[in-house]
Amino acid sequence: MSMASELKSQVIHPFGLGHGAEASDPDPELLGGKGASLISMSRAGLPVPPGFVIPVPCCRYYHEHNGEWPEGLEEQLSRAMEQLEEELDRRFGRGPAPLLVSVRSGAARSMPGMMDTILNCGLHPGLAEQLPDTERFWTVYETFVRQFGRTVAGIEERRFEEVSAAAAGSEDHGAPAMACIELYEQESGRKFPVEPWATLKACINAVFASWNNERARIYRSAHNLEYLDGTAVTVQAMFDSEVSGIAFTANPSNPTADEIIIESAYGLGESIVSGDVAPDRFVVDSGTHRIKQREIGRKEHMIMGLSRSEDEADFDPEAPSLNDEQIGELVAMGMRVEEYFGYPVDIEWGIAGGRLALLQSRAIRGLDVARDVETGREQEIIRLKQQLADRTHKKRKIWVTHNLAETLTAPTTMTWDIIGDFMKGDGGFGRMYQDLGYRPSKEVREEGFLELICGNIYADVDRAAKLFWDGMPFEYDHEEVLNDQSVLETAPTRFEAANSDGSFLLRLPGFIAAVIRSARITKQARAEAYEHFENEMLPPYLARLERWSEQDLASLPTGQLIDALHERIELVMNDFGKESLKPGFFGGLAQGELEALLTQLLGPESGPQLCRILSSGFEDSTVRQNRMLYDVAREKVSLETFLQSFGHRAVGEMELARPRWREDPGYLKTMIQSQRNISEDHSPEAMHARNRRRREESLHNLPKTLADAGAGFMYEKVAGLAEEARKLLPYRETGKHYLLMGFEAIRNVLLEFGRRWEIASDVFHLHLNELPEFEHRRDALMEKIQARSVRREAFKRLDMPDVIDSRHLDDLGLPRETESADELDAFSLSPGTVTGTARIIRDPSEALDLPEDCILVCPSTDPAWTALFTAIRGLIVERGGVLSHGAITARDFSIPAVSCSGATRTIPDGARIRLDGDRGHVTLIEE
Repeated sequence: MSMASELKSQVIHPFGLGHGAEASDPDPELLGGKGASLISMSRAGLPVPPGFVIPVPCCRYYHEHNGEWPEGLEEQLSRAMEQLEEELDRRFGRGPAPLLVSVRSGAARSMPGMMDTILNCGLHPGLAEQLPDTERFWTVYETFVRQFGRTVAGIEERRFEEVSAAAAGSEDHGAPAMACIELYEQESGRKFPVEPWATLKACINAVFASWNNERARIYRSAHNLEYLDGTAVTVQAMFDSEVSGIAFTANPSNPTADEIIIESAYGLGESIVSGDVAPDRFVVDSGTHRIKQREIGRKEHMIMGLSRSEDEADFDPEAPSLNDEQIGELVAMGMRVEEYFGYPVDIEWGIAGGRLALLQSRAIRGLDVARDVETGREQEIIRLKQQLADRTHKKRKIWVTHNLAETLTAPTTMTWDIIGDFMKGDGGFGRMYQDLGYRPSKEVREEGFLELICGNIYADVDRAAKLFWDGMPFEYDHEEVLNDQSVLETAPTRFEAANSDGSFLLRLPGFIAAVIRSARITKQARAEAYEHFENEMLPPYLARLERWSEQDLASLPTGQLIDALHERIELVMNDFGKESLKPGFFGGLAQGELEALLTQLLGPESGPQLCRILSSGFEDSTVRQNRMLYDVAREKVSLETFLQSFGHRAVGEMELARPRWREDPGYLKTMIQSQRNISEDHSPEAMHARNRRRREESLHNLPKTLADAGAGFMYEKVAGLAEEARKLLPYRETGKHYLLMGFEAIRNVLLEFGRRWEIASDVFHLHLNELPEFEHRRDALMEKIQARSVRREAFKRLDMPDVIDSRHLDDLGLPRETESADELDAFSLSPGTVTGTARIIRDPSEALDLPEDCILVCPSTDPAWTALFTAIRGLIVERGGVLSHGAITARDFSIPAVSCSGATRTIPDGARIRLDGDRGHVTLIEE
């Protein structure tokens, strides 16, 4: 049915004051989760302020028709507002008790804080003389103007704060609000709407438009929601809460605890969501309804409504915002809502004049994940114990975090199928070793030496030893590996007689010959590496990628699309993959030899220091990328030009499910904005130039440096290794740069499967060998996709060690005790435990060069921070409760998070810290 046909009937859906009792079950796909929930609660006779829902297709029409509304919508909107006025006996934007409304977004799947909400729509300057409290009116009106300006024109809050503060000295109470209006009109080039009907239409348009704002696109991409059509718009009579908050009918951090969590603060709920207040928190026993815990927060920054309570003057920010009777009422109401929907819920509520109102209800996000954590942990322990029993005669087994885990965390099923195969002895990684004369064992060639344990990548120490010489009784010493995991980067040297058999001595001459042959092959390949890669391997690879970019994947039948995927995997991961590794591998050998030689000649301090200088200042793809991004920020280069060269890169780019920058430049735009604050003296080019000059000066002084150490005769050897390192080390980044071009080509085929099967990014939760079966086993495989997605998120919440010892498998993933300089008390916002590097950031524009293991420490977050959630491992805010933006978004991204007062002052920038979102602790780790 067309939109025009739909609007011949009643498309706007009312709720509250008796509406909805005869309606069929509301459809979230049509009305959004929020709208459907409000209609359902109204149907159940629950206390919901009245309003109506504009359905999702209207948003889709808006975006498809250049901001126009479908025919008939404005007329239906007018009738709905007239009906709301009649029901409440108040006039919209008129009279001493005007009807005001909130205008809220609400997609079919919850996207908390990603789209826009505008409160107190209907306010205008003409009301100032009609209301009994003029000063209160102007305060609330200024809040409305600022919210409208942020939403419609994207004006930063600090700009409003500046003009408001400048006007605050005036005797005219309305001066700050009018100054904000003037700023809006200057920045937007539009008149600020002051007529209620025009304001309502503008607010609805703002919510429609927010469907495609940057943070919403980033969120949909990160959470596999690209298939959604748009947002519904809920227009609801304002409920001027004196106290508001959230109630969880199950503890989202500990679902087995049989607890109800209530958070509350004075004023409207937006003060809690924004993180502007530290709310009161009450933990209630689900069975007995006994209050187990009370934490009274500081609630200075209240957002109040237009109505003034007689008791408002008595509000004490440090006093409890709820009494025991009100807590009991909330508990009973929460259980009633849970019983109606049939699952644990979180509800937003408000209290005014002794009356409780429900403003929203939804299923508690992440409960399925939380409940799967222990199940998944126990199943992994059983699997590893069985592996120990089946595969080795030894009583002990060691797994060590592999360096691949630094850039590939919690890989999806499809990504691990492809990259796991690449890392096997017969994959691209193993083929490089075979090309250099090594002989991986059958086990390593078929199964690899890496193990995915609780979603983390580990090297099996015993199997890793078999990467080099099949059949030879060499292994790594477990204790040596525990002390220095870098020993896994070289062939094992410990001879284990128990692993030899009667034919060992017969095989020994062949082994010696193979070692000699490998050394000869490596020497020759090392000498030819640069020319071989640049002249023989790279050009045909790039030509193939170019041809693939022109291929119409949508036109291929599924069988041919599967063939195309395997063709790309074979070329990218195996044929080219092994070649992309070689130059950087040889550069690493040169650097290692250089450091060893300089240490021998200059000593253990001066030698490594000089090696670091001689191994810096090189030109690689990362240097070029940073330089060009800085030029984009300075408007010397366009973003489009940058994306032509680096659009195939991304945050977390080793994960195939991650959108490339070409698809979603949201994070890039945040980085560009932050780079505008960097002076030329600290630009990427200036920093690179300083490193280059240091290297050149050290090379110039090298003859004297060696001569002073009595090693002048070694100059040619040292200079030769330094030159080899200069030539080849950049390929550790540049080789990856080219390999990731192929990743994009592979990803594009997988996205086509997701498109044609209407599963979008869920395709990355399939196994490679399940693709041919999907069209025939869709229902069964969709269940597996859901289970794998939940399990992947559950594993992220475990505290995984760097080394797993089979003697302590029962403790796998449990929180660990850490030697620390300090431990800070915190409040859990999102479960899970992570160790990483603290970055103190007070504004998202400061987020430069975040480390791979970044734990973001900031005062609080709002939707402007959303892009950073794709690049961090943990979150610490100084204020905000379980319903704050940071808490909700962290749970959605499965990022551990806590609230820790004074964190930006207490935690040193760059410190190594452990964040425990399960117990509410932050530990500063001594190193």
